[in-house]
Amino acid sequence: MNTASTPLATYTTTVPATPAQLFARWADCDTHPEWSTDLAWVRLDEPVRLGATGRLRPKGGPRSRFTVTELVPDRTFADTTHLAGARLTFRHHAEPAPTGSRVTVTVSVDGPLRGLWARVLGGADAVRRGVEKDLANLLALVAAPAVAPEVAR
Repeated sequence: MNTASTPLATYTTTVPATPAQLFARWADCDTHPEWSTDLAWVRLDEPVRLGATGRLRPKGGPRSRFTVTELVPDRTFADTTHLAGARLTFRHHAEPAPTGSRVTVTVSVDGPLRGLWARVLGGADAVRRGVEKDLANLLALVAAPAVAPEVAR
């Protein structure tokens, strides 16, 4: 049985944020629903590190376990969600660029039921559109000015 990884989407673009700014959000798993609107919640069970595990629930979907599968500070964050008969990996990578960062997000699925899960997720076009939307949401959060607390007068 072939269980090779099936790429679902790869999206590369240049964004006006530093790799460190992007990585800080990627590595803060509990806040992923702030920019990945398909997620109801995400909980990391331990401090972020390679091999750390957690739980997530997509909106309208079942809870799943995930593992941090790649972690290069200020550059790369990948997590793999454990699905019935498959594993879904989101890999986020940023390199410095003259106007911020060159970002590549890759989504792939592997395992014996990878074809089924690719269809459940809506296929490559839907996954790519979701990645683009999530990155735009993330950039809006990174670019938002910090709100200063009000000072009592």
